Amino acid sequence: GRQGSCIYCGSKRLYRHGRCRIRKVLHSWSNGKRIYLKLHRRRWRCCNCKRTFCEGRNLVRPYCRITRQAERELLWQLKERSFNQIKRELGISYSTLRSLLEKTVKAEMTELLKDKDRIYLGIDEHSFRHQELVYTITEVKERKMIAILKDDKIATLKEFLKKIPEEKVEEVCIDMKQGLKKATEEIFPKAKVVVDPFHVISDANKRMDEARRIEQELHPGKIRIPKKIFLISRDKLSEEKRNKLDELLKKHPSLKGFYWAKENILKLYRQKTHKEASKLLDNIILNLESSDDAELVRWAYTLKRWYDPILNYFDNHTTNGFTEGCHTKIKMLKRISFGLKNVEVYRRKMILGFLSLESCFHTL
Repeated sequence: GRQGSCIYCGSKRLYRHGRCRIRKVLHSWSNGKRIYLKLHRRRWRCCNCKRTFCEGRNLVRPYCRITRQAERELLWQLKERSFNQIKRELGISYSTLRSLLEKTVKAEMTELLKDKDRIYLGIDEHSFRHQELVYTITEVKERKMIAILKDDKIATLKEFLKKIPEEKVEEVCIDMKQGLKKATEEIFPKAKVVVDPFHVISDANKRMDEARRIEQELHPGKIRIPKKIFLISRDKLSEEKRNKLDELLKKHPSLKGFYWAKENILKLYRQKTHKEASKLLDNIILNLESSDDAELVRWAYTLKRWYDPILNYFDNHTTNGFTEGCHTKIKMLKRISFGLKNVEVYRRKMILGFLSLESCFHTL
């Protein structure tokens, strides 16, 4: 009997218009063997729009040799495995898998943000291949991957950010890159820009270590200043280590200013309120500005330039921890895939690893 409606105009006035050619399509795998279906489909013609179509569109896509069920199984297998593994075990070629990936998985999933009243974005970059970087965009409060962009150009980032509703974005968490800050302020003028605490502390450690290295190079071959003891928080050092550290600072007084600033920046993120943090940051900047060391003064200018984004952290304690976690998983997926040359395939393959695919196995 007649079932359903016209796929073009929705009319239910249909009549039989012959049968389609019998097709053999791949449906699943069992114990390493392929399971095929033979499709005997009817053709219908619409009385309203006069167009013809075949039934069973929900089972198999037009011009495809595998069913939607098989497609879901392939995507599930590809999620945490390489193209070559799928080819060896299931006999599906790279071109078929790539075509399926490009048709099914989007590299930008802005539709996940449509139903949100407040959006907290995380933006960071990671390595696609060697020195080629790409941006990762996440929703840090909902812990969702939103997009992997094709490169790390600011123009590409702006183009993507314009697709997100401006009025819904509350905060944008970034690292300490001025171009990134300007781009987010331009696209989301009402949103707060937050610097991820990890990058502020990492910057402090780099400056501390650079000062240590320069001090050591002033006396080549004569002294060796240990690195690790300066980077660990003083609270975590044993009494013996603290005494050793104090002796090193006495021998090398040029390191005292860097160590003091580094320790106070660690202390900054232990403050409970915005007001307490503001007072401590003002004190750090004031002491650095009054120093005789040009590098410390330069550090003070950096903290002044990032003053508001640093303190914005204390409003909602927004961090890029989830984004960094995504990068850890992406590294694992890259190793499993043995690297990918095409950036479009790479973007979709990485996004696939974060999708929760529905169950793709038969239940009788």
